[in-house]
Amino acid sequence: MPLFRAGWQASPAAAVSSAPPSTAAGAAASHAPHVDALAHIDLVVYAGYEIRAQYPSPYPLEELPGATPTPAPAPASTLTGEVKLFVCDRCFKYMALPAAYLAHQKECQITKPPGRRVYQRGATSIWEIDGAQAKLYCQNLCLFAKLFIEHKYMFFDVESFTFYLLTEAMGKQEWVLGYFSKEKISYDDYNLACIVVFPPFRQRGWATLLIEFSYELSRRYSATPGTPERPLSELGQRGYLAYWISLLVRYFR
Repeated sequence: MPLFRAGWQASPAAAVSSAPPSTAAGAAASHAPHVDALAHIDLVVYAGYEIRAQYPSPYPLEELPGATPTPAPAPASTLTGEVKLFVCDRCFKYMALPAAYLAHQKECQITKPPGRRVYQRGATSIWEIDGAQAKLYCQNLCLFAKLFIEHKYMFFDVESFTFYLLTEAMGKQEWVLGYFSKEKISYDDYNLACIVVFPPFRQRGWATLLIEFSYELSRRYSATPGTPERPLSELGQRGYLAYWISLLVRYFR
């Protein structure tokens, strides 16, 4: 795939896994939250953007004043009666109060994802993160992603997954634009568990890049091309459709 000839960096960790032979899908299902455990969040502040949440997420309710389980209506926590959450764009730690968020932003020293860079082209990078080695970071990442993914049940059992984060370098910080995750061991030949590009960064071709990277991993480290885990979200279906169209266009040129 020509897209990766310039930017690919060897990733031996992708070829060998030390995970125990248990399906992550089963572990995720056993910890799937009930609907009454999902916190209803209306707005989330991330990377200077105020983003409207699309789906509830199982953020610990006791840490979010004003947030109540869905489907019960959430009490007012802003002047407009909406529940707002603040998420650090460096470590994905979440806060309910703007003062706590501003204080954390001054103290947080993280400037890049806690993993190794496996792809770089210009300001764009993809980082490989072991869920077992950066457990809290990946848990917070999954909680944030659930606000934009309808079918997602893996939030806390991240040890059996590898995460690939897409970033863009601006100043001294690597800004996370989205990611995909994959099981370290998949008995169903899945090469991608879930994929999301955060709303402010969509319509720029990032989903296509992540999807192509997932197939490149399969091409280099697997005997089969692999397939994404089902069901795909509506945005996931659009992303894969755009990817295959772009692939066909390049093939027939």
